[in-house]
Amino acid sequence: MLVFIYKRIQMSKKFIITEEERNEIKSLYRINEGAGDIIPALIKAIFMKTDDEEEKSTSNLTGVTEKGQTLLSNESFKDRLSKISDKIGVDEESIIKLMNLESKLDPSVKNSSGCVGLIQFCPDTRSGSYKTIGGKRYDLEELRNNLDLQMDAIESFWVEGKNRGKINSAKDLYIYNFFPVAAGKPDDFVLQTNNIPAQQVANKNPIFNRTLGRPRDTPLTVGDLENYYRKTGMV
Repeated sequence: MLVFIYKRIQMSKKFIITEEERNEIKSLYRINEGAGDIIPALIKAIFMKTDDEEEKSTSNLTGVTEKGQTLLSNESFKDRLSKISDKIGVDEESIIKLMNLESKLDPSVKNSSGCVGLIQFCPDTRSGSYKTIGGKRYDLEELRNNLDLQMDAIESFWVEGKNRGKINSAKDLYIYNFFPVAAGKPDDFVLQTNNIPAQQVANKNPIFNRTLGRPRDTPLTVGDLENYYRKTGMV
């Protein structure tokens, strides 16, 4: 019976223990009515990760800087990360891998193209200073210097993708974050737009072809992105 209860608890963070199950736990552990918080403590112990489990949860991450480790210890960030993970149906470790790839987990980072933050929000226009997400206009300087605001923007961006059926897995999230129109497309879909040719997309993002061992300006496809994510241990 205890195994059954344990499995029920593992299935979801939200759970209800019936009176019958409560009595079963008392009986198995010889808990009397004066035990106070023993049962809640037992439940907490079931959910609590051991040090080994905590280490395993980030064991696949590479190149995490000291600043990144500080962010991963930030309680506010961890709380928002958990909520976003639940909303888009992608596990937290995969989200952290993406943020580490994009920004080395530095929310204040800004690249040469003016893209900022954990997932690199880029300006709406060349040399611009604003990004529109979910109909809301964000000042990029304010975004990179305000973690709470930045997490709001990340949640809005990804939840929109989830609601549009673009994000159904970690791989989808990675593609949507990099090139939204490509998410959910077949493997041979070429990354380009009416205004940006495929070679320019590839040239601006050399890490993909470099990792795949190809010339820098080789047009990128959805299949190429998937190969990159597999090769680098992202999926």
